[in-house]
Amino acid sequence: MDIETRSTLTKKLFPNRFYDNFFISEYGKLEALRATRYNTNFSLIVATIDGFGEQELVEDREGLEFLKKAAVTVVESIRNCDIAGLSDDRQVQIILPETDYFGSLIALRKLAKALNTLAMKEKSPVRLYFSQATFPKDGRGYGELLSTALKRAVEKRGSLWEKHGFKNKLFWEIIGELSGKNYKGFENASFEAGAGQGISEFFIDQINELIIKEIVRTPQKRGILYFASKTIAASQPFLKSLASAPTMATKIFLVGEAERDVLEIKNATPIFLDDPRLREAFFTFFLNEDSGYAIICKESWGATYSCFHSSDKYLVEGLIAKFQSEYTLQEQLG
Repeated sequence: MDIETRSTLTKKLFPNRFYDNFFISEYGKLEALRATRYNTNFSLIVATIDGFGEQELVEDREGLEFLKKAAVTVVESIRNCDIAGLSDDRQVQIILPETDYFGSLIALRKLAKALNTLAMKEKSPVRLYFSQATFPKDGRGYGELLSTALKRAVEKRGSLWEKHGFKNKLFWEIIGELSGKNYKGFENASFEAGAGQGISEFFIDQINELIIKEIVRTPQKRGILYFASKTIAASQPFLKSLASAPTMATKIFLVGEAERDVLEIKNATPIFLDDPRLREAFFTFFLNEDSGYAIICKESWGATYSCFHSSDKYLVEGLIAKFQSEYTLQEQLG
């Protein structure tokens, strides 16, 4: 099917503000030029839709009907200044002007929620995968940006988040599964800590200190960090590092029960939660534009802990999203 025919088909089948591949590509090139000139960000979200046959779109009635409803859902989920459309291989692309990395993740969450809800409502067999890229860090032109987003879509499918279907599980269910299995690898690994083990239970304090040092090293870099433990106490080692640190762009949250009188904590916001599950497990989630890290330790027996840590950014972002959603916290990133 030639470009003109595809363009005509898109206009007939899909709603206004949902464009064809040629328009999206040309607009992306113009947005890259504009962002370069004014030294601003813009982002690209790609929603890959799997689950239909390989025949031409006009011959795939089931796929066509879902895509038509998906197009309406996308247009209703984005801002007026955003541009959305369909590529030749059934990938929905959304250009987000004036949007940085964390802004694109928030938009991606909203879009994923809307399209997954549609797929469930329609009992559609589709599988949806979402990825993003941000100018200029992920590419100096629209073609480079698209290549990065497509590469990330493949990487995300290899993540524990997708492989284990964590997006369909509850937060503490995921925590139990991660801390209860034995993972061995470069990106994900399990270990035992505490009394009689090769690693002390204070190991996590050292990890938290290292994360704070990394944040202090580049205080202007945006990020988000959750420290969760039984109690929030002024005696916690990393709080001393925070107290002497400069103002930082990373948002830091301390999760747990308040111990005695916990007053204002410099560079951090306390979230007081009285949850018995936090008395048996503690975790740290850290995410910025360059990296992600999570460590989870769950009390097993005596003074020992079954632990898991990961540098899988997609897993870390998913854990943060689940935690914020299930505890009705503000869905913010960086």
